[in-house]
Order: sequence, then C-alpha cells, then structure tokens
Amino acid sequence: MDYQAYGNDYTIKPLVTELKNPVKNILLVGNSFMYFNCGVNPMLVGIAASKGIKLVLTLVGISGSSLYWHDVKSYLRPNGLRSYAFSSDGKNTLQFINYPNGKIFDAVVLEDSSQGPIHPELNKLFAQSVARHGADVRATGAEPMLMMTWAYKGRPEMTRQLADAITKEANKNRMPVAPCGLAFARALREMPQLELIRTDNRHPTVAGTYLEACVFFASLLKQTPEGAGFFGKYDDMSVDPETGAGLQRAAWETVCDFNGW
Repeated sequence: MDYQAYGNDYTIKPLVTELKNPVKNILLVGNSFMYFNCGVNPMLVGIAASKGIKLVLTLVGISGSSLYWHDVKSYLRPNGLRSYAFSSDGKNTLQFINYPNGKIFDAVVLEDSSQGPIHPELNKLFAQSVARHGADVRATGAEPMLMMTWAYKGRPEMTRQLADAITKEANKNRMPVAPCGLAFARALREMPQLELIRTDNRHPTVAGTYLEACVFFASLLKQTPEGAGFFGKYDDMSVDPETGAGLQRAAWETVCDFNGW
C-alpha cells in the first residue's frame, strides 16, 4: 500500500491546537468532500449524541468549490441560516430562533477544494480566502477552523503537500486544523483492506465520511470519539462496529499526535 510511507508525513506543526471555547452550533463550509454519503454532518451529530453531547450542525456545500467561491460573511448574517427549525415531535411545528447578539455559530469549519491549497494558480486565492473568511467568522464571535483534506488514491505525496500548505495558512491566521488527511493516511496504513476513497479516486466512501466525522468530533471538542455507539443512520450509510472502532481510534490518535495533546 503506497500510503504507508506517508502515514504521518507533515513538516509544519500547528500553532493553534484547539478552540478557545466550547461549541454547540457549528457551520461547515465546503464542497462534496463534506456532503457525500448524505453528509458528514449527520454522522457527526450521531457520534456526539451517542456520547451524550448535543451538537447542531449546518452544512453549506457547493459542488467542486473552493473557499474563494463561498460568501461566508453572508452565511453568518442574522435571520439567515438557522433562523428557524421544525420540531421533531411529529407535529412539525415551526419555531423561529433568537440568537443573543446575533451570534448563530460557535465555530465554522472551512474546507477548500481538494487541490486548491497546493495548486500553483489557486493557492494564492486559498490564502486570501482563509484570511477573509477567518476575519468575518471572528467578527461574529465564532471561531474558525480549517479542514485538511486527504490525498487522492494513488497520489500519496498529496498527504504531505496538503498538510503543510493548509497548516501554513492556519498558522498565519491563528486557526486550528482538523487533520482529516493525516487520519486517512493513518487508517489506510493500519487497515489496508479498508476502502476510504471511491473509485473516482477522490471522494470518500461511507467509511471515509465516518472517519472525517470522527476527526471533526475530536478536533472541535477535544474529546475522543472512541466508544461512540453510532456507526451511521441508514443501512447503506453505516460502517460495521469493528470498522467504526478502528476509525474512531485512528481519528483520535491522529488528532492527538498532530496537536501534541
């Protein structure tokens, strides 16, 4: 397996290793790497709920997008996203939500395109977007975090390239990083029989999305996902408990190693 040599391959360490404050309402901004397999958000909510933690997730995804495409500031406006919800008691009652001081989200996870941070023509736009979106997120009282994406299948060298490029911009802007790419490399090294990436060589399988959710859980909450009893919501969108336990462990060990916890 050609991922083995790159299991923990990065040279730039994060300067900010955790969020300052507890989080409940979280916004995910990205593309299909976040919304494949019915989305990483219900996976993350389910993992948290199984450990007695209530998270509220909102996902804004644009197919094929980079952060340059997103107008994150507009997502954070009052009376926009998360301005109302329907009850889950079967009555479908509409409830409008008021937020103190207009703050809707506690944290915003930002994901660029899978090549953007290392593309010779797009990397400058990536850097500009991280700085702009980070400032807009902080202006609302929320905290920004960058998502580190994974290498394409058959392109293991991308693990290190993406890790260093994304961590570099995170350090410039004083943001923590969710090291999904490093977790993919570790899991593929430890469980080489597992398919984390689809036959298009880029997008996650259900197991890949589950691992992504475990990394988000660990990075956002500074808690281990190990022991979570949730492995997916639907029959074709779940992993078996043994695989899930291995992915939980890989996520936690990766996040701890990367952040020096």
